[in-house]
Amino acid sequence: MSDKNARPQLSTAARSKARLRKHSITLHGHATSFSLEDAFYDIIVQIAAQNGQSLASLIAMIDDERDRNSNLSSSLRLYALDWVLSIKAP
Repeated sequence: MSDKNARPQLSTAARSKARLRKHSITLHGHATSFSLEDAFYDIIVQIAAQNGQSLASLIAMIDDERDRNSNLSSSLRLYALDWVLSIKAP
């Protein structure tokens, strides 16, 4: 009998995508860094490629538009999530 409240187990591939990595970038002439799980970073890279823009220009745009009460890493995750959800929407 299965427990309906049991959490699904992450696959090995999913666990490897959950690894948090620090990335350094220059935005508007200033060095900064952000930490993202590989899965989110891969989505941000994919969005930049699909838009025909550099990764730095996409991240700069997200940084410019983010709520200043939110950090860059969180803003990047939310941007990636919004993008994925917009693809899945009917």
